[in-house]
Amino acid sequence: MQKKVVILCPLFNDGESLNRLLTELGKTFNHLKEYNFTILIVNDGSTDSLHISTSTFFFIQVLHLQRNIGHQKALAVGLAYIKDNISCDKVLIMDTDGEDRPEDALQLLLASEKKTSEVLFAHRGSRREDVWFKLFYQLYKISFRLLTGRRISFGNFMILPKASLDKIVYYSEIWSHLAGGILKSGLAYSTVHTSKGERYAGRSKMNFHKLLLLGLGAISVFMEIIAGRLLIFSFMLIGLSLLIILVLLAIKAFTQLAIPGWTSSVISSMLIVLLQGFMLSLVTMFLYFTSESQRKFVPAHHYKDYTGPVETITT
Repeated sequence: MQKKVVILCPLFNDGESLNRLLTELGKTFNHLKEYNFTILIVNDGSTDSLHISTSTFFFIQVLHLQRNIGHQKALAVGLAYIKDNISCDKVLIMDTDGEDRPEDALQLLLASEKKTSEVLFAHRGSRREDVWFKLFYQLYKISFRLLTGRRISFGNFMILPKASLDKIVYYSEIWSHLAGGILKSGLAYSTVHTSKGERYAGRSKMNFHKLLLLGLGAISVFMEIIAGRLLIFSFMLIGLSLLIILVLLAIKAFTQLAIPGWTSSVISSMLIVLLQGFMLSLVTMFLYFTSESQRKFVPAHHYKDYTGPVETITT
């Protein structure tokens, strides 16, 4: 009996790369007779007309979204749609631009046969971006580690078993960042080492601004952890400043060691630090409780708010 695999690909104005990807996937997966492949393309409100000209052995569907909602949200909608409408054993997620290489997708698929209950992420051992992009990416990983206590060194190139798919679509966190949402869910995962491919056509749409928003989205998934750490930090600032103030007052009142003018200046500075710590704690609590009171977007329940027609491609 053939195993059913859905290949989920978000798309925005990148039809040329998509056709190249379909060709390369056909060459790479054609010998896998034990699998039945369906490709779901989530057309994220593309303004360019989409024409699939490549002949492949895949069954291809295009899920058109009513508007452009962004890469992460398009993935969340695609996963929820698959859960409701496409029977499968696994979901392979990859971009259409060529940077997620078909040979690495095959590596993920074969590795998933040994780790059937785990989410497998592609961990890129080499990157081709410029120095500034790499530098900011490293800063993002360090910030993520400091704020959340977790490590993240992978993106959306992954393979999900059906059991993980059925669970993850009920996590609102994947609406902000899919990989971060999987980390938050506690699903078992491991990584497979890969390399970043070269883009098939055009220029990468990932720039500093989008990377910044993506990084903030990943960090926001762990808001309760971040809020807790910021509160602890603010209380430490308040406690330290109070301690220094009390020590200086004691020195001035009971000893002759106080330097004229210096004690007052330091106490004033500590009062400012104390106030800043207090304001930080208030802002942190306000932002956390505000975010908790907002209506959560659960992809499994609300994805149809953005979906349009579904097109079956015959080639």
